[in-house]
Amino acid sequence: MMISDKQVHQVAKLFAAQLQVRPVGKPAAPERSLRPDSVELSRERREIQAAPQAIQEAPEMRMETVARSKAALEAGRYDISRRQAAQEMLARSLVGRLR
Repeated sequence: MMISDKQVHQVAKLFAAQLQVRPVGKPAAPERSLRPDSVELSRERREIQAAPQAIQEAPEMRMETVARSKAALEAGRYDISRRQAAQEMLARSLVGRLR
């Protein structure tokens, strides 16, 4: 079945006419003022949304931590467990993927 442009225009006219006609005896609905939609994000969501920017703005190395580690290493006091080292490497890997 083929539908012509003329048929499409006729249907559109009928539809538009129906939108303007109200049933007899039925009062018109009061006009409501249209207001724009709005969304309010939770505090947690705003923090999550800001996290990538904060990570990007953070310095790559925290110099005070590097200085403490270097001093402890030179003094022979730098002792870190293999488990702790693995956890740190994994954490940094995951943070790197967020960027």
